[in-house]
Amino acid sequence: MTEPSVIRLAVAGATGRTGRCVLELASHDERFEIAAALTKPECSTIGSTVGVGDRAVVVSEILDTTCDVLIDFTVADGTMAWLKVCEHRGIPMVIGATGHGDHQLSQIKEAAGAIPILKATNFSVGIQAILNIVGRMARELGQRYDLEIIETHHRHKVDAPSGTALTLVEQIAAATGRTAADDVVFGRHGQVGRRPTGQIGVHTVRMGELVGCHEIHFSGPGETVTVRHTAHSRDTFAAGALRAAAWIVGKPPALYAMRDAVA
Repeated sequence: MTEPSVIRLAVAGATGRTGRCVLELASHDERFEIAAALTKPECSTIGSTVGVGDRAVVVSEILDTTCDVLIDFTVADGTMAWLKVCEHRGIPMVIGATGHGDHQLSQIKEAAGAIPILKATNFSVGIQAILNIVGRMARELGQRYDLEIIETHHRHKVDAPSGTALTLVEQIAAATGRTAADDVVFGRHGQVGRRPTGQIGVHTVRMGELVGCHEIHFSGPGETVTVRHTAHSRDTFAAGALRAAAWIVGKPPALYAMRDAVA
């Protein structure tokens, strides 16, 4: 497939914080042309406008123009609505929304048999680097090192724990032979008893306007090793999403990860 000289981009979740950042960055990026600013069906923002560079774009729940790729920063239900549209029209999709249930994830995987889909819980390049090493760290340090993950986000985030925290757990579990069902605890309360060997603790903080912070603590005999990633601006995620969008155009149908786009 011949890649377009200019990528016509649709952004779903256009009135959200990250969606607005994507639109703003894309308006100054010569690789892209804004085709549509979208939101999920029945959203109260339908008909409002968002500033895109020096013009205002009307937010719609209908994609009534051609586009080369759609970036989704809505919520789980919004993803499913736009997934059907993209699958029907053969439009590549970059999914940045999180909080999908097992059935929704199955639908995304099925759709990836028809269109290229890049799904990521975090578009930060720094997070991708951490995901590449955290499993090896857990394996090399071993189960004598207690492992705790703490994620902090703004008070408006609707899912907990964050998708990034869950991805970190997946990487660690895969590298060390643990399972989420047997070895992961989400918060602690009451008389929980002595900490089991090999347990992974995951903790959620929601407050203020913090963009996002993830900490992975390995604490063992005589030392603690901490890996921390702090996002200072949503531009970090927006820039990564645009990188993913430019990369996926022209790719064959499959379910891709952000690691594929930064490799």
